[in-house]
Amino acid sequence: MPSEVTLLLNAYREGDQSALNDLTRLIYPELKGMARRRSSGSALGATTLVNETFVKLLSGGQVCADDRQQFFALAATIMRRVIVDEIRYAAAAKRSADGISLDEERVADETQASAEFLIEVDRVLDLLEAEDPRLAQAFECRYFAGFTVAETAESLAVSERSAERFWSAARARIAELMRDSS
Repeated sequence: MPSEVTLLLNAYREGDQSALNDLTRLIYPELKGMARRRSSGSALGATTLVNETFVKLLSGGQVCADDRQQFFALAATIMRRVIVDEIRYAAAAKRSADGISLDEERVADETQASAEFLIEVDRVLDLLEAEDPRLAQAFECRYFAGFTVAETAESLAVSERSAERFWSAARARIAELMRDSS
């Protein structure tokens, strides 16, 4: 039996504009939970991250997902992009800023190291996606969206055991790709 999210996605795709409002009320708390559990290194708050994700999800006038699983997998991918874009923007702004005090610089260095790490993770995740999209998606769900194993399994439409194996394999491959690139 299709989930309520799936039914609302189908209704919205068929032209029922009220379905979007119902869908928003239904998924907003879940997206907010995802945003709260996301990786550190981003200055975005949970509300801002959810709003940016929602804007990008709806940017084409349609939600490009057929069911709940696809929707939340897509949301995880978009959250990753929003976080990495924000980090790149902040890094560019930092390079152009003048007049930073020593204390501000020390704090910025820690934030910068975390930001650089996330940008590197994003880069090697693109490499992993070319090798094995399912492993990349599992990593994206767990690392960037903060999904639990059960949520990742649902998003990938696999068993929890498979989701755990994908997560483990993805972490190992990401670590290997990062070692190889340094």
